[in-house]
Order: sequence, then C-alpha cells, then structure tokens
Amino acid sequence: MAVYPGNNCAPRLISVDDSCGCTLTRASIQAFTPELFEEQGFKEVGMDRVIGQMKEARMAGVAERSLTDLFLSRTVPLKTQSLFQSGSRSVIAPFVMVPQRSVVNANWFNLVDGEVDPNAGSGGIPASAWDLIVENEGSQFASPLVNLEKYFLPGRYILVIYKNAITNVGYTVQFLILASSNADSGPTSRARLIVQPPYTPAGWAALSAPEKAVYQPTHGVIIPLANSVSNYEAWCHNDASENTLKLLVYWLQTMRKTFCYNDEYLKALTAPLTSDFFKKFRTLDLARQRKRQEQLAERTKYNTIFYGQRINEKQTPTTYTDLPQVMDPANPNCLLEYKANTEGWYTQLKNCGRVIDNQGAVLDMDVLKSMLYTIRRNRETDSGNVTEIDGMTDRFLADSILTVMIQYYQKKYGMQYTRFFQSNQAIKFDGQILWNYNRYEFPDEGLALNVIVDTYFDDRQAVFNAANSGIDASRGKELWLLDWSDAKIGLAGTASAARQTNILDNLFNCVITPNVNHYQLSSETLAAMIEVPNRHAIIENIAATGCPTITGAPCLVNS
Repeated sequence: MAVYPGNNCAPRLISVDDSCGCTLTRASIQAFTPELFEEQGFKEVGMDRVIGQMKEARMAGVAERSLTDLFLSRTVPLKTQSLFQSGSRSVIAPFVMVPQRSVVNANWFNLVDGEVDPNAGSGGIPASAWDLIVENEGSQFASPLVNLEKYFLPGRYILVIYKNAITNVGYTVQFLILASSNADSGPTSRARLIVQPPYTPAGWAALSAPEKAVYQPTHGVIIPLANSVSNYEAWCHNDASENTLKLLVYWLQTMRKTFCYNDEYLKALTAPLTSDFFKKFRTLDLARQRKRQEQLAERTKYNTIFYGQRINEKQTPTTYTDLPQVMDPANPNCLLEYKANTEGWYTQLKNCGRVIDNQGAVLDMDVLKSMLYTIRRNRETDSGNVTEIDGMTDRFLADSILTVMIQYYQKKYGMQYTRFFQSNQAIKFDGQILWNYNRYEFPDEGLALNVIVDTYFDDRQAVFNAANSGIDASRGKELWLLDWSDAKIGLAGTASAARQTNILDNLFNCVITPNVNHYQLSSETLAAMIEVPNRHAIIENIAATGCPTITGAPCLVNS
C-alpha cells in the first residue's frame, strides 16, 4: 500500500535538526514513505512494525495527533546509539549503555589566592616571582576539569583580570608561567602557578611598591594565552587532552498490547436476527474495540515516555540482578531476563536538577529569561547558533504570558510591541495546522521564545483542580522547554504474533465447529533518552491563576 502526503492513515515525520536551532518552528515535516524507512535502516530493529501498528490505529479511527507523530518521529533504533556494533543489547540485562562526547570549556579560570614565591630571588627564580592558586571557574558553563596544572604549561602566558577592592580600579596584567604544580584541596581541583610579570630584574627593582602591587593579585579571572618560543629553543610540553567520552545508562521497558476475540462474538455481531439494541448497546464491533484499545495504549505509552519512573530501588546498573525476574513459562528454573521500567524524560531531567518547582507561585519571566539564555548557551556547544527555543504548555498559561508580554514590550521599549512579538503563528503540514504558538523576542538574551500550545497539556490541566482531584490546580501546570533534537525514544526491538485456539487439541476432536479464540499480540521494547540534560528545562507547579511577572522599567537617558 503506497503512502501519500495527506493520507490520514500515514503518520508524519517531524525532523528536528540541530543545525536549524533545535526548534519545531523550523522543523522539516514530511510524510512517511517506504523509501524513508529503507534509507534510515529502521527495518533492522522493527521500526516498520511500529509504523504499521500506527497505521492500523489510524485506519481503525484513532484521531491523528501532532504530539503523537512528534513522539513517533523521535523514535530511533538503538543500534545507532549503543555501544554494540551489532545493534543488539544484552540478552538478560534490562539496560543499554550509550556513549556521549562532551564539550570542554577550558578558557576561564578563577584566581583564589596569591603570595610571594618563597624562593623568589634565589635558585634561578626572579625576585618578581608571584605564586597564584587557580581553580575551575564557577559559572554555569564551566566544565569540571581535573589536573588543572596541565592547562598552564611553562613558557605560556596568562592574563589576570581583576580590580582593586578599595578603589574599584580595574587591572588587566600579563604573566609568564615559570612552573605549575598540582594543589588540589580535597575534592576541589587546584593548581599552583609560579609566574613572572613582564619586567626584567632591573625594571622590577625600579618599580615603586604601589606599581609592584599591581602585579601581585590575590583574586580575579585568569585567561590562558599562547607561548612565545623560538624554533631554536627547546619546548616539549604536551597540552591537556581530555577524554570527554562518558557512558549514559538507559533502562528498557517492554510494552505489550493484546487484541482478543472469538468466532461466536463475530456471529453475534453479524447475525440477522440479533436485535439492534444488543448490537449497538451490548456489543462493540471489532473496529471500535480496536480503536479504543489503540487510544488507551497510545496515551499510556507517551505518558510513560514523559513521566515513567524506575520499577523499584534496585533498578541500578550494579543491583539489577535483584529486579523482578522473568522465568521461562515451561521451565520455572530457567531465568530469561530481568524486568525494568524506562525512566521518562521528566524523571531524567528531575534527577539532573533540570525540573524547577515553582511552588505554586506565578511564573517569573525574569527567571525564565535567564534560564533561556543558559539553555541557549548549552545548546550552542554543538548546534551552531541557536536563536529560538520552544516552550510547550497549556492554553491558559500561554494566554497569561501573552497578556503580560504585550505590556512588557510597551513599557520597556515605548514602541509598538509588534516589533518583538508575533501572535497566532502556526506550524503546518500539508495545509493542516499541527500547533499554534506565539513568538516573543528577548533582545537582551539574543533569542526568541516560541510558546506552543498542545491539547495534551490542556487535558492535563483540566483534571488538576480541587473540585475533581482535591489538588491545587497549580500542580498540573507545566512549561516544557524541551530540545526535541536531543530527546529520543530508543527502540530496542518489536515483536508481534497471531495466535488462536489450538483446534487440533483433543478437546475438539469430536467438535465440528469449534469456537475459536483469536489473539493478536504485539510489543515494543524501548527507552526514553535524554543525552544532554542541560539542553532542557521544565518549570512545574505554576500558579493556575494570576499573571506572570516581569521587570519592565526602561533605562532612562540623563538630560
């Protein structure tokens, strides 16, 4: 059966590419085609079965949802992600390990102390020698470096940028590194540098005490510079070379579906003498049964990808053998595998401190702006220039953001807000609207926020209220700043089987027309995957009523 764009039975592929900003508003959306499956090699891991099951659900009447198609298109074969060249996983362990290459920031360091070198003026050490104690810089973009002395090779130069704590005068001074050594203090990585200011012994001796003090900093920021070594000089120091590869552990969960019916049920549905009341109100035709079952299975699957949690406290790589065991039905002494649950995107981000509990307060847009800038910087480490970030939420929070942002632009910039704001934007495919969103520009952060509304979050918000659940409505209100180019669903395998009553069994030897039971069984084994948590954030527990807050006072021009 051919697949054509616009065919309601064909799922859509939503390609979110790093190079175009990791945002749905710039995504390339196209229909699935058989050629597309073959090009991506999905058949080897059963992706064709996933597509086939989705098409069956569509043909049975399950409504097409943009979020479902987005989840489907983020499904990737684990053979392209895991360590195993064959693409297979452990026969018995319920997890896979995926390698990740990190980006290292080694351009800035903190100066935490300084003193006169104890050997200054003797043993070949110049009288101007000064000792510096260096640590990792403490910003949110810092890498946890070790062996800092390897980043300060003898013969290199450094800049120290600081200011006088009393006069507030700023200084930028250069030093030559004479030697470096390890000075770790417990878990804190440190290096001790012996440095020399840019003066000859005679020039240093001619300086006054205040002039020398400029080259005796005890705090500030250090920037490494290049060395200055002639080709006729000996210099054979190796730069630091970090092993930035680490292993990420993802847990696999097998999700099963069963569709069962028997011949007598079909006869009752089609019998001409069965009353219409019985047919319409006491039974469901198989297509409607299949539709409803697919709806429930689809929703629970994606709820699991969003929010799934471990099966119990033993779900760790070192204690997985204490997890529930799966035994051979025919041989209870034969262990086949261990069961586990996949940890959803929310759970993985929460474990990494990327879920912010707003504690029922209104959304603080100033905090959100700062968070967006941090996310932008983290995404740009391997995605080029990122100028847009998506935020998915419900329609009520989206409307309150719209209300406050219009006032913010008018107050801060004193001009038409439409310069920084675009409302009622739409992401479309084949003339059909997938999502509606509003776009807000933040010139200070150099980016735009696309607030996308999806009915999944509307439905979630609707059930969180005291009248229904006894829970404050704020608990259900969330803003997902998800990087869809990084969030994946790793598919380890699929399986399906058609079974029926064994009509050759002795029970039916004397039966002319057996009542045969039919079973359609299917399963997917998958893992929710977040590779770089710092590319994402979730704000939850946002006040259900009240407008967000934002500082909009403009800078005033002195007359």
